[in-house]
Amino acid sequence: MAIKLETGRGDIKITTKVMLTMIANITTSCYGVVGLAIGGKKLKSDTVSHLSKGIKIKVEDSKLFVDVHIITSYGVNMSTVSESIRSNIKYQMEDMTGVEVGVVNVIVETLKIEE
Repeated sequence: MAIKLETGRGDIKITTKVMLTMIANITTSCYGVVGLAIGGKKLKSDTVSHLSKGIKIKVEDSKLFVDVHIITSYGVNMSTVSESIRSNIKYQMEDMTGVEVGVVNVIVETLKIEE
């Protein structure tokens, strides 16, 4: 799957892999996010293919819809972290790609408790 943008200077295609990489980097750079997860297990951050399992994207009516599954640190306000992720993904994806972001769902899979 790829998103196709038509501009006055030509067409631009953005692949799913590129979008997943961008969203993974945006999400993991937010305060309180320990990593991306699926099934409560932290995904390895060494490759995009591992991280992309914690992110689901779809495009409908030229809008991007995103689900991210995260692990947060114990003691952080999950509502604030989730809102930070939502706003960062929406702003940065729209700024970098020009694709409108419809909805960003943040699913907190588990908490990381420091020992």
